[in-house]
Amino acid sequence: MITVGIYGIPDATHGTRPVYVHDHALALMRDGRVLTVVQLERWSGVKHDNRLPTLVSGILSRLVPPDEPVRFVSVNSFVGSAFVSADGNLRIEPRREVGISAEPVPAEVFWYPDGVRRRPVEGWVLCHEAAHIASILPFTGCFETGDLAVHVDGGASRSSSSFWRIQDGRPVLEEASWDLLKDVVNNFSVNPGVRAILGFRPEDHLAIPGRLMGYAALGRPDHDLETWLRERRWLLDLEDDQAHILLEQRLGTIDPHARPCMDFCATLQHAFEEAVTREILRRAPDRRTLYYAGGAALNIPANTRLQQHFDHVWVPPGTNDGGLALGAAAWIEYLEHGDLPVHGPFLNRFDVPDGEPGLEAVPDVVRLLLHGKVVGVCNGPAEFGPRALGHRSLLARADDPAIRVRLSETIKHRAWYRPVAPILCREAAEEVLEPLAVRSHLSRWMLGAWTVRPAWHDALRGVIHADSTVRAQVVGEEDGNDWMRALLRTLWHEHGVPGLINTSFNGPGQPIVHRLEEALSTARTLGLDGVVIHGSLHRR
Repeated sequence: MITVGIYGIPDATHGTRPVYVHDHALALMRDGRVLTVVQLERWSGVKHDNRLPTLVSGILSRLVPPDEPVRFVSVNSFVGSAFVSADGNLRIEPRREVGISAEPVPAEVFWYPDGVRRRPVEGWVLCHEAAHIASILPFTGCFETGDLAVHVDGGASRSSSSFWRIQDGRPVLEEASWDLLKDVVNNFSVNPGVRAILGFRPEDHLAIPGRLMGYAALGRPDHDLETWLRERRWLLDLEDDQAHILLEQRLGTIDPHARPCMDFCATLQHAFEEAVTREILRRAPDRRTLYYAGGAALNIPANTRLQQHFDHVWVPPGTNDGGLALGAAAWIEYLEHGDLPVHGPFLNRFDVPDGEPGLEAVPDVVRLLLHGKVVGVCNGPAEFGPRALGHRSLLARADDPAIRVRLSETIKHRAWYRPVAPILCREAAEEVLEPLAVRSHLSRWMLGAWTVRPAWHDALRGVIHADSTVRAQVVGEEDGNDWMRALLRTLWHEHGVPGLINTSFNGPGQPIVHRLEEALSTARTLGLDGVVIHGSLHRR
């Protein structure tokens, strides 16, 4: 029996960019194991693609065997609970209202794979909030009774934040709110003051959070400014021109290089960290394990603060809406089978070779990197989630700021204020980073910020951010990343190089590359010095 998880609710508006619904995805599981995730943007090459209703029939015809039993579970959102394909061949409609609960709602499924004959299948609809929480299961295998699970994002089905207690291995809703954290989360996507400072338009809201997080580290929180902003609801009620005028009156010239503008954004980041940390901690008296998901869980400084208060913090690698389909499928499998097998992050398995490549090219790649070259990597299945974790990465030396500028700003055209992350093998991380970086699950998927021991600052000066931390990924044996681990261990043990710059393998405005042929063409376009394609090195 294959379980197909779907997140594909149509957007409520029309236009060239998503407004409310984005990052559509589909996931296939069998007997508790993930067969593949299809993050739609990786299938289509369109960033934040929300056209699953148009593309779903073609995807299912390729990935679902015609003779195997199938069941569907769809994830709703605040703009609707029914999924209907554009060709009408698949309809998933809940039989009753979908509330905030971990109980899947039975659905009527009308599926005509060939457009003529209906194929009988079971189906459910799972609420958005519960699907976020369940997206952790493929990486933990289970939930521990008594622990806390939290979702925080811009908007789910009926809330922007929800708090769940694990009872008998299942999350039970304790509280959900639309307003509790809504404003501090919205500051990272739709704040008009941020748009004025960083030069964005309202339709760029999906591009803003990562940039704001990096830029905010350049400034310092200002208590008086925060009070002023709270009195004006963070400017969220203003049009862009109104916010621009008000900001000029308060800050002076609006210029991203100006300190008052940096402090404005640092104040928003500080308010977010304070609010999220406060609300989570007051619901977690024992502070053992936190399961935390939703788009807000991509905020690295906030994650790191939470990790300081809990024994364990689990954030899935696909914590944004691109993880909802996997969460839905995993929840149905968990209800049937109990504890699931624990997976690594490389779950986009369609149209690529499975398994790890050979290591023959590692010595040549080491030589290129030591000579200051930039090398792309496209090995095996691709990462699940928005972060490059070693299978779809651009790599370079981490000790030279000039190399960082070439890679981040010249090759990838990223903003000057955005940090780049290092990737280290566990043995190097144990000597170079603070102990928490090695112990925390957050470091496995580049979801935390860590301090570097002073003796190693020069070796990582190209990746230490303005707040004196690194957004490091630590590669151990548990995630099935043997090629990258071999490369990093060679650099560490034979050359004393603790880590590399690791940023995502994609061009400006494009999703991370997926198929091998995409990697070759993108490498040429970006002007990389070399690219590894499933273990084989291609030089420019």
